[in-house]
Amino acid sequence: MRQWLLRRWPLWAIVAALAWTAVAEVLDRTGGIASVPLDDAYIHFQFARAFANFTPFVYSPGAAPVGGATSLLWPAALAPAFWLGINDVQIVWFAWLLGFLCLGLVACEVLAIAREILSPLVAFGAALATLCFGGLTWLAASGMEAVPFAWLWLRSFRRLAEWCEDEQPLPLHRSPRGRELLLLCLVTPLMRPEGELVPLCVACAFGFRLRGRQLTWVSAPIVLALLPRLCLWLGTGSLSSTTTLVKWLPHNPYLDAGEVVAQVVANLRLLHGTLLNGELWSATVVPEGGAVLALAALPSLVLQSHRKRRYLRGGAILVAALGIWLPATYDTFLWNRLRYLWPFAPAWCVALGALCEVMGDMVARFKPAFGGVRVLFSGVIVGAFAAKLPYAIADVAESAAAIQAQQVSLGRWARRNLPERARVGVNDTGAIAYFSGRQTFDIVGLTTPGEAEHWLAGPGSRFEHYERLPRRALPTHFLVYPEWFAIDPLLGEYLTERSVNASILGGTTMVAHKADYRALMSAERPVLVDVHGRKLLDRLDVADLVSESEHDYQLLQAEQQQNRIFRYDRWTDGGRAGRTRELFRLRLEPGGMLVVRAAVERPTRFAVYASGEPAGSVELVGPWDEAVLNLPLDLTPGITDVRIEVHPASAAILGYWSLGAS
Repeated sequence: MRQWLLRRWPLWAIVAALAWTAVAEVLDRTGGIASVPLDDAYIHFQFARAFANFTPFVYSPGAAPVGGATSLLWPAALAPAFWLGINDVQIVWFAWLLGFLCLGLVACEVLAIAREILSPLVAFGAALATLCFGGLTWLAASGMEAVPFAWLWLRSFRRLAEWCEDEQPLPLHRSPRGRELLLLCLVTPLMRPEGELVPLCVACAFGFRLRGRQLTWVSAPIVLALLPRLCLWLGTGSLSSTTTLVKWLPHNPYLDAGEVVAQVVANLRLLHGTLLNGELWSATVVPEGGAVLALAALPSLVLQSHRKRRYLRGGAILVAALGIWLPATYDTFLWNRLRYLWPFAPAWCVALGALCEVMGDMVARFKPAFGGVRVLFSGVIVGAFAAKLPYAIADVAESAAAIQAQQVSLGRWARRNLPERARVGVNDTGAIAYFSGRQTFDIVGLTTPGEAEHWLAGPGSRFEHYERLPRRALPTHFLVYPEWFAIDPLLGEYLTERSVNASILGGTTMVAHKADYRALMSAERPVLVDVHGRKLLDRLDVADLVSESEHDYQLLQAEQQQNRIFRYDRWTDGGRAGRTRELFRLRLEPGGMLVVRAAVERPTRFAVYASGEPAGSVELVGPWDEAVLNLPLDLTPGITDVRIEVHPASAAILGYWSLGAS
């Protein structure tokens, strides 16, 4: 260990300098109060406190267990701090310590994995580039799991390459590297879901390298990878975290398989055409024009691995680098300073080192005396990253101050001013839950079970969902960004607000209101037409996900932004705008009535077809209108396939009622 540290002391000295600078700048901006630049970090702190109390999936007092911790290992690693009496903002110091410690370990991993394919000075340059890359310093100061995951990710592929490079691998249970690989197959997915790629790669390697009875070990990595999901299932009843439900493209109800693929391709184009080129969201950490170097880096890595005859190591680095494609399967990876992308940056630093080697060899062919220019090229890359570093550190401080002034401040306000039994509705659930000590209701669904699908659907579906919930399950207060919440009728008496202008925040102003539920159930029956006391046979409440499922309601070309609430006089209802065609199933009766409720901008005709046959038409004219269609006497009774054609323009559909003949 002593020799290991002596050989790497320059890297650790730089890590110490980065930590000192970043922390000092944060404290300077926050008035000496430790703070992190992401509200999500406080979600981990809150779960860490739950781990310390041996209730690992209970996010807030009295709440149901939820898989809201994207990382299970990071809160567990933070939990001992609470046993030591660390609490409140003191946990930030502990998170900083672990974050910058892992940043140093990442640099050491880069050096270790690069030294077999790069010259010593260029390999050291790759490690320096890793430390000078502002995205990783930002994440080390964020209190999040990203840098620890980056270390585990790269170490997994280094150990896998080393194990595969052994001429005759020992029986797995007697091989230190083999045992470590199995441990990494467990802890890497526990740190982040993207880590599930590690056990898959290890299982493939075992399948190629092991023989005879040892082939039974092929299943071990997969079993270990499933343990995090098993933990979630045992603790919450779900195999997936709520983060996966909210952010993973395949769970988006508005996208089919083809559209998911198209969105992934669009994300990859954004990554390689904009972000790796140092534009827009990445401008503070990636040098402008970096896409050209990134494009050349991976082929250079392949070429350099071939020259050194280190194919397995080069392949491991390549897969580790291409892990950056995994976040392209998310709805977006632009959240929180691109924190989903940068854990894969260290492998790209190694690939950039390979590019320096290839360019150096090209120069040496013409001027052998200039072969050392590869070190100069490496220094240029380090310098380009280092030039961006002050901006990243300044942004850490600015963002931490913004979180302190808004979410942390409101969390402390809630602790002082709200009753202990209050239930607080939030859209940023981290700091408010951590500092208030109050039970929270996460409208996004990250930390409250059962809310994610309604958040994905849109405000109209959330309104309808709240109508189904018992009042005791609903928030007593809301601390939200109104534009995110998007259901203004439920915001009652104004209490306070915090306005901060910073790009890291979800909005400029976060407000606190008492909850007001008078709008709920206000439009459950037709309100503008007289149904003469007829018996209700069936009802399709559009935007109510339960009702839509029961009636096989087809979304067709629906989009989330069309899912809204609609208000008229004293009535409020959820619905879907932009509808030109409707397909669903409804119980109908010959001679009965079909009531249609919709919001239209001009007179609009609704042509109704039952089981493919014309059943009549109605016209709606108002901004909120209802119309009655008297159904034919020869209609076949029972559950009927209904189609509605809307002309001449689209309409916002709010609901349908089927009433009996008398």
